[in-house]
Amino acid sequence: MRRRLPMALFALVVWVLAGCSTATGAAPAASTPGANQADVTFSQQMVPHHQQSIQVANLASERSASEYVKATAAKIVKAESAEVQTMTGWLQTWNAAVLPAAGHAGHAMPGMITEGQVASLQNLTGAEFDKTWLPLMAEHLRNGVAMAKTVLSSGEHAETKALAQEIVENQTAAIDEITAQLP
Repeated sequence: MRRRLPMALFALVVWVLAGCSTATGAAPAASTPGANQADVTFSQQMVPHHQQSIQVANLASERSASEYVKATAAKIVKAESAEVQTMTGWLQTWNAAVLPAAGHAGHAMPGMITEGQVASLQNLTGAEFDKTWLPLMAEHLRNGVAMAKTVLSSGEHAETKALAQEIVENQTAAIDEITAQLP
């Protein structure tokens, strides 16, 4: 009897926990006041997306020959670091998983820069780095805009939608500026 009780308790805990999460690791919508699954998914995907932007932007301070690229990268790091904090706070409030950006799993998510592209950037300096970084960052930002537009049409959380609108506006402007720098 004593051996069966711990196993029964373990099975009960596993069963209860399995019923309290979704495939994305997010808390059920009932525990996300003012938010729906689209809002949770947006933050869960945008946090690693932004963290990768920050990672790639940080390379510019060491490798770029262009003051424009360095300044643009610094703006990206500042804005997206603050947004990561905001979205991480929402996810914690909603009892939803904060997905890791580090490691190889994040590179497989749609809109992410591949491991090979990051490795290529890490091996470049000067004008060659800038020629590779500019279009890569523009495409990465375009993917972020697409993610933001999705939550604008399907989300419910007012703050998430306000942040998504800012992302659309700010990143579209950054994309336009970056595109103007391309040869």
